[in-house]
Amino acid sequence: MGCLPLDILIPLLLLPVVVFGGFVLYRRALGRLETDADRPDVSGGRLTSEHLRRLSAPQWRVVYEIGADRLSGVDHVVVGPPGVVAIATVMADRPLGEVSTDPTLIAAAATMRGAVDELAGRAGLHCDLLAKVFWGSPQPTEPAARAITHGTVGIVGQRLDEWLASLPAVLTGAQVDLGWQTIVTGIGRPDPLA
Repeated sequence: MGCLPLDILIPLLLLPVVVFGGFVLYRRALGRLETDADRPDVSGGRLTSEHLRRLSAPQWRVVYEIGADRLSGVDHVVVGPPGVVAIATVMADRPLGEVSTDPTLIAAAATMRGAVDELAGRAGLHCDLLAKVFWGSPQPTEPAARAITHGTVGIVGQRLDEWLASLPAVLTGAQVDLGWQTIVTGIGRPDPLA
């Protein structure tokens, strides 16, 4: 039995070394790339919060990033000249179509508003409106707000501040401050006006 010629033997020996070296370089390059786990998540609640920060204070008062467990899924409450508005953020496109008369949807919205309404009632105010803020496609040809069910409005997230500013005023500045203070302390946060 004879030996393999060098022109066959050298490539056979070098092939595993080149493949292993390429694999090591590839793994090192992957290690230097930023992963999704390294990037901070931008939640829908955070997007809503950033848009609500555009509202002028003291005319508008906002209870930011409440936490779904505290107020039945409401993540922000806005108290301003138009009254008390419960806000829930949805990371999806706003549904198009007719206003739903489904009793289950109406009851679910009333339950979400109810927790806010109970707190606002301590200040002699009420919450009759749940705004679901949708952070999907911007829908530029559609209106900023669209009724979803009785007492619930779907808002295009990119136009949230515009929609709030378009609502008619019903509260005085003193009522706004009192409502805001009552809701903030009602969820266990320190008194913002103390």
